[in-house]
Amino acid sequence: MPTYAIIDSQSVKTASGAHDKGFDGGKKIKGRKRHIAVDKLGNLLSVVVHAANIHDTKAGIFVAKKSV
Repeated sequence: MPTYAIIDSQSVKTASGAHDKGFDGGKKIKGRKRHIAVDKLGNLLSVVVHAANIHDTKAGIFVAKKSV
C-alpha cells in the first residue's frame, strides 16, 4: 500500500474529430486533460482522461477514488 500519492494534470490539444473535448480556460487549450496519481517512488497508481473543461478539484477526486 502506498503511503503518499501525488496528483498532477496536463492539458493537451486533440484532433478535430475528438469525442470528449472542452476548453481549459487557465491554459487556453481546447482538448482533453489527463490526471495521474503516483506514489512517492513515481509508480503509477491511476490515470483519468476527460474533457479539459472539468476543473482540477473535481477531477482530483475522481483520481483519488480510482486509486483506492
